[in-house]
Amino acid sequence: MARLTKKQARAEVSRLREEIRRHDHLYYAESNPEIPDADYDKLMRRLGELEQDYGLAVPDSPSQRVAGEVAEQFNPFSHVIPMMSIDNAVDEQETREFDQRIKRFLKTEEEVEYVLQPKFDGVSASLTYAEGELLHGATRGDGKTGEEITANLKTVRSVPLALSGRGRKPKRVEIRGEVVFPKSLFAKLNEELEKLNKELEKENETLLKEGKKAKTPRMLFKNPRNAASGSLRQLDSSVTARRPLHFYAWGVGGCEGMNFKDEFEIYEAFRKWGFVAEEPRGCLGIDQAIEYARELERKRDSIDYEIDGAVLKVKSRRLQEILGETAKYPRWSVAVKFSPKQVTTKVRDITVQVGRTGHLTPVAELEPVKISGIEIKRASLHTEDTVREKDVRVGDTVVVQRAGDVIPEVVEVVPSRGRRGKPFSMPKDCPSPNCETPVEREGSFHLCPNVSCPAQIRGRISLFVSRNAFDIEGLGGKRVEQLISEGILRNMADIFTLKKEQLLGLEGFAEKSADKLIEEIEKSRDISFERFINSLSIKHVGTRIAQTLAREFKTPENLMGATTEDLLQVEGVGEELAQSILRFFEDPERKSVVEALLSQVRIEEEPEPSRENEKIAGKTFVLTGTLSVPREQIKSEIERLGGKALNSVSGKTDFLVSGANPGTAKLQKARELGTDIITEEQLKSLIGL
Repeated sequence: MARLTKKQARAEVSRLREEIRRHDHLYYAESNPEIPDADYDKLMRRLGELEQDYGLAVPDSPSQRVAGEVAEQFNPFSHVIPMMSIDNAVDEQETREFDQRIKRFLKTEEEVEYVLQPKFDGVSASLTYAEGELLHGATRGDGKTGEEITANLKTVRSVPLALSGRGRKPKRVEIRGEVVFPKSLFAKLNEELEKLNKELEKENETLLKEGKKAKTPRMLFKNPRNAASGSLRQLDSSVTARRPLHFYAWGVGGCEGMNFKDEFEIYEAFRKWGFVAEEPRGCLGIDQAIEYARELERKRDSIDYEIDGAVLKVKSRRLQEILGETAKYPRWSVAVKFSPKQVTTKVRDITVQVGRTGHLTPVAELEPVKISGIEIKRASLHTEDTVREKDVRVGDTVVVQRAGDVIPEVVEVVPSRGRRGKPFSMPKDCPSPNCETPVEREGSFHLCPNVSCPAQIRGRISLFVSRNAFDIEGLGGKRVEQLISEGILRNMADIFTLKKEQLLGLEGFAEKSADKLIEEIEKSRDISFERFINSLSIKHVGTRIAQTLAREFKTPENLMGATTEDLLQVEGVGEELAQSILRFFEDPERKSVVEALLSQVRIEEEPEPSRENEKIAGKTFVLTGTLSVPREQIKSEIERLGGKALNSVSGKTDFLVSGANPGTAKLQKARELGTDIITEEQLKSLIGL
């Protein structure tokens, strides 16, 4: 690839970060990804290469963190040890490169002992047991903070409510695993939901005639992973209990009172404690590992849960600790990805979607085809460059795959001697009805610059009324579309000026349903500052950045008046994000909408963080070894007093707190860096425990 200028590299990095953040949100927060894992991995890899080659890495880049977002309908749960994602090896060469890195790090030429296990395609979860009893259950979330779903996980029959067996049990242990939905029962679930929806149609006809609110139809699940995620996120745990979810244990996050020599000892403990787990396959050297991975890939269709690869781990726990981790991945593990499944079908049409930020995305409309029992009708083509590179045209027969067994993509066009359609080109004007604004190009992307574009307004309002923002019940996608089409909603602020008289007479509205919607809007006027920020659709600002901005700036007026320098002082905000925020509030139309909103809603004041202990405030702590007090309690107290509790030692670490049986790697690194090493008693004296 040709060498880029620094300016070209910055532009490409900016584009990649925006695209990756968008896909992170779709995948983790909405369980509705647009692109396959393989394409996502390419984006992330390209970003990492550019940042390294041109010195463009910044703290808020997607390459510097574990992806993911935390939904807000459950309480947040802080993982004592982060649930890190693992790196991918997409082919045999990359798997062998992983082995070479391990040997270089360990300074050995001998074959490394590995274990191999299936890579489940479900929902990662952690179970914390204290004195053998289940205390907490949580999702992975962003790796550091997940969602507390203890009540729901307790309904999964393969989750032990207490560790079984008469043998030795740890004082406290975190079991990590995957919640999956069996493939054999997935089709049956959707059939039941379709049946319920047909019954609901008749019931809604009666309700609407009586002027009552219609009930929302049940959404069908796209695939078993989607079914597992949706089942775990039920606010009513009795619904979760009716779903045939399975929990498979695959790892230990932290353990007090017991040590494990290797992955086989962990598996034996799982078996004794009552967990379902796949026994690891021992592999002496990378050749055996690759052979076993291929064997598992050949058997994948006969297994009753979705797997999209094999997890390869260094067998020894001592070597795992020596190898440690990068900022994002453990060095001692990698996911050996399987080849995606493929079928052929025809392209009926290529349409163009307009997103809430104005980006135009070409979509292949396909003749329906099933892959792994899932009907595929559409596949994103991402950009005009992608369409031209693959030369996809209307009428072509194409190879379609669900990479990672999740998202459909067009792989290639099947050669044909027949006459083909015209090459695809992006429209010169925005395809959104009643917009027709000339389209602009930004790097590989095309966008509509008109912030009043109906498609963008729909997207922004849909986010605005969602759970992570104002959470207005009764304003779903179809209702928003209806009110925009009728000219009643032109922007988000119009929601709070809606009158009952405007709704009466519209299809689906009667006295009671109109009163109900107005009531829900009134209830939503009180909102936290962070949710208000998240509702605005500021480019690059998701839920985590919204939390940070709310904490730092306290009020909308402070944020709107912030300078570049002010924003760059905020942890996690880089130049690109700062400029995006400034441009948003400098735009007259957007600023006008925000000011209108501020006159109609009540923003709750952000509480001041406690800074009671100056010995702790601003200091960074790392804990190691077994402590007499639960780590969550110590970490919470440190953060309450203004400090930070991290999981790895670095040059920024002020104190390493050493308990019984401390980790040798952390102690060694702390000594090398000159970090202060203190006992648990010394820490308690500092924080007053």
